Amino acid sequence: MKGRVILVQRRLRNEKNMLYELRELAESAGYIVVDEIEQVRPPDPKYNIGRGKVEELKTIVYEKDVEKVIFFNELKPSHAYNLRKALRVDVIDRFELILEIFANRAGSKEAKLQIELARLKRELSFAKEYISLAKRGELHGFLGGGKYAVDAYYTYVNSRISKIERELEKIRRQKNNRWKKRVKAGLYTVALTGYTGAGKTTLFNRLTGQNRYIDGKPFATLSTVSKRIRINGLPILVSDTIGFIDSLPETLFDAFYTTLGESTLADLLLLVVDISEPEEEIKRKILASVSTLYSLAIPKSKILLVANKIDKINKAEREAKRSILEKYTRNIVEISALNGEGIEELKEKILEMLPERTLEKIYIETKTHRNIIKEIESKCRIVSIKPLDGGIIELTIEGRKEVIEKYKRRVENVVLEAKT
Repeated sequence: MKGRVILVQRRLRNEKNMLYELRELAESAGYIVVDEIEQVRPPDPKYNIGRGKVEELKTIVYEKDVEKVIFFNELKPSHAYNLRKALRVDVIDRFELILEIFANRAGSKEAKLQIELARLKRELSFAKEYISLAKRGELHGFLGGGKYAVDAYYTYVNSRISKIERELEKIRRQKNNRWKKRVKAGLYTVALTGYTGAGKTTLFNRLTGQNRYIDGKPFATLSTVSKRIRINGLPILVSDTIGFIDSLPETLFDAFYTTLGESTLADLLLLVVDISEPEEEIKRKILASVSTLYSLAIPKSKILLVANKIDKINKAEREAKRSILEKYTRNIVEISALNGEGIEELKEKILEMLPERTLEKIYIETKTHRNIIKEIESKCRIVSIKPLDGGIIELTIEGRKEVIEKYKRRVENVVLEAKT
């Protein structure tokens, strides 16, 4: 467990209090939250919050032995500098807090590179403003004759950013190639998306029989994990992806594009929503999720909305909240990933929405049927196998149209009218 912290949000009158979500993030990072402070006012140019509130905060920091203050608002370098100087403790914002969580939970090379990229871009923007302030005399002693050191820092960071971006671009190309090969092989792909904490990993475990880590805290999943399953005999690759969050800083969104971008390649996206939450929260989180998906140019026709955690609410609440979801789409399935309710209906809806799915007959020679049938079964669903006269076998198969056409071309030398 990390140190004791105070949470702060300055907001305008028409803005929502988001300290409850900031608390979830802070606790997920391992901090002990000892107080929360809210102020409704325009931003102060020196501290972001008002000067009187800074004095109040200073007293609480001392009395409650606080080690860090965390702001919901994104702080400018001058704000952070002035607040640290006034409060004599570390001051960070929500952006830095999210980076901490990601750094603690990153496992793959890709995730680690993305975190480093976001951190370096942040540091670079901060350094530029610090230097600008120092040159104006507002941050005394910041440069201290170290101009050449600062220039070297700029050169190093820019060089490192370029290198990371090249590495991530390479990873992105490799992933794109892998997904294209899966499609070429006939494998359908389904990605689980949604706001962090909606229950995506619980649903992934339910669909795949896996036992992936779940702790109920934000961002338990950072790197995409995939598992091949069969739904009614049809092979499908299911992927669990990183969760969305409201007002995701642009730098962080850009850094995690390689993870989010996988969603664009899936045949179908399951947008998981926690339907047990208050109505305003449901609206906010759907809007944040949908906005992210639309920014990735994902069409509405590829999105199936999955209303999760129905086991936590009664029938009347379900009906009221379903009406909220229907404003976004008619493709809705209600489930409980925890106890399995509605999972069969979800599977049926997944099959219904998969593109280019067709059912056809092909004919193969008996002497070659074993190898071909085994190959077809890995990519399609075999509905029936029927021996015919003349050493011919009739296969009724279901799968992606282009894959079935490929198999038909491979066996076109067979007499297709062998039934007569």
